[in-house]
Amino acid sequence: MNIVTDLLFKKIFPDFNISDFSIDDSSNEITLYLEPSTPPVCPHCKSHKVVVHEYRKRTVRDDKFFGYAVILIITYRTTKCLYCDNYGTEKVSFISDNARVTKRLENTVIDDLERAGSIKDTAARTALKWDTCKKIHKRFLQRTIPFNLGDATHLAIDEFSIRKGHKYATVVVDLDTRRVIWVGEGKKISEVNSFFKLCGVEGCKQIKAVAMDQNAGFASCVNKHCPNAKVVYDLFHMVYNYARLVISAIRLRLSDANKSSNDKKGYSLLKNSRFLLLTHNANLSEEKRLKLKDILSFYHDLYVSCELKELLPEVFHAKSKEKAEILWDEWVRLAMQSNVEEITKFARNQNKYYRDGITNSGIYPIRTSVLEGINNKIKVLKRIAYGFRDNKYFFLRIKSAFKGKVVAP
Repeated sequence: MNIVTDLLFKKIFPDFNISDFSIDDSSNEITLYLEPSTPPVCPHCKSHKVVVHEYRKRTVRDDKFFGYAVILIITYRTTKCLYCDNYGTEKVSFISDNARVTKRLENTVIDDLERAGSIKDTAARTALKWDTCKKIHKRFLQRTIPFNLGDATHLAIDEFSIRKGHKYATVVVDLDTRRVIWVGEGKKISEVNSFFKLCGVEGCKQIKAVAMDQNAGFASCVNKHCPNAKVVYDLFHMVYNYARLVISAIRLRLSDANKSSNDKKGYSLLKNSRFLLLTHNANLSEEKRLKLKDILSFYHDLYVSCELKELLPEVFHAKSKEKAEILWDEWVRLAMQSNVEEITKFARNQNKYYRDGITNSGIYPIRTSVLEGINNKIKVLKRIAYGFRDNKYFFLRIKSAFKGKVVAP
């Protein structure tokens, strides 16, 4: 070792000297042998009146040095204090308690994974095992990202798929800062209840509105725990449900009727028409609008269902609760007058169970669209990590990836 590297290592490994080293080019590893360079001190009373009871060795890994993986074999001391009569083991300042890697290497792993790197790539760069990298990062996240509702008053709640086979998780986001507040396994009421219990009584009182899809279980949790909060149903999910339960159902009924009656013209019109029927008019090209017009002029029930679909956004864009209620009641009246079974059934159900949550959009114009964007980024995070076997770690990484933005006072 020359004087430059010697000084460098003294800064990296304070209170220790390098007594020896070896280089293995075949495995691309450097092994450094470290021994204490300062007199022993009692870890309990800080007295220097101690005798060395035993010398021990500890093997740990350090960050790479000029492309070489670094292994440290550290000699440390256990002592008996002549002042307080206690036995103790001296601390090694550059290693966390019970860790097999230095703090420097821990920080390299954390920095790499905090930039949304994959564990596989980080393990290769640091010459550590996959599980070691994950444990280091998980401990860091548990330490630095505790549950914190903060000043959040407007929330969005939704579920997303963890993996195939109907495995879901529930995510809660602060809509003002776009910070992921909480992620829980499953989508049962018991899971969502656990979130509100973490918020505490005062935290629940500060919540003013919660945007969600038409999930009765989520709504019941909000009503149970948050006395000042309004449930606000999301326009996108409302239109999605209408498209699925009304337009698609009518199309399927008409297609079946065409097959039974051997109506070739009707069958030809409906063939590959799903996209046209479900897309908002403004998003269609002129050519597709003309094709849609042909379909709707031929099928009255589809015409009525599509007209009502185009009117739904007006309810959600109302500027007050009263205006939203007027527009909604008018929409329901038109739906009931259609005498189309799929439409009237949908309108009755929505009006009976969801009217308040629909018209609350006039007070709080909030949407779950922020969550849709977050869910897409979660999919990217899963792909980078080749899936997560540890859901708790996965949820911590989601919270780390969406820390939110600062909102001006």
